Amino acid sequence: SNLGYDGVELNIQDPFHVNATNLMRIIEKYNLSVAAISTGLSYLTYGYSLSSPNEELRGNAIKFFKKYIELSVELNSRKVVIGLARGKCNQDVDCDKAKELLRESLEMLNDYARQYNVILVFEPLNRYETKLVNRLNEAVELIRDLSNVRILLDTFHALLEERNVYDAIEYVGPYLGHVHVADSNRLAPGLGMIDWERVVYRLLKVGYRGYLSVEARTEPSFKDMLAISAKTLKPLLL
Repeated sequence: SNLGYDGVELNIQDPFHVNATNLMRIIEKYNLSVAAISTGLSYLTYGYSLSSPNEELRGNAIKFFKKYIELSVELNSRKVVIGLARGKCNQDVDCDKAKELLRESLEMLNDYARQYNVILVFEPLNRYETKLVNRLNEAVELIRDLSNVRILLDTFHALLEERNVYDAIEYVGPYLGHVHVADSNRLAPGLGMIDWERVVYRLLKVGYRGYLSVEARTEPSFKDMLAISAKTLKPLLL
């Protein structure tokens, strides 16, 4: 808040063990809003994924996401990220089958999100983190006809997977629901090679008016990362 931020994206490990009232009281005390709820810790901690061939793990992932959806309403966010919790595919898990299971899970969650007027934002990740949906065109094809699922564009992942990160913003514009920002080396915006003025211009051009959520390596320190990001991006947003 002191550094000029308007919101915070919360990475919540277990949505069933969150006191939303107390959390909201703290957030509002500092005049912040909840930009989105991130869910990757549920996969990293418990192995729950929306594409798991294990029915119990996949079922638990769906239960968690339904609770994330409810929690996002309590926290006045109404935006839930699907990143790592989509799962992975490898030599033991067929990618086509994983994508089929993922699609089934998304259809189920789309209906639930619609009831609560919540948007799920699906994030294409780079190939080094998962082989399951890396490119924006794959993601668009996956969610195109789902009313309450949009795309999360992460500048770092897009730089690795797309021909041109600036053109990628225009391509995904009609489906864009949320944005993560980090520079080309995943450091704070301003410490790499991305032209942030061009990024912001393209986002405004496609009509995006949501948060730019900083997801960068905490170097040289967490506070420094936040300060550098704000110094780079704030003047472009005023």
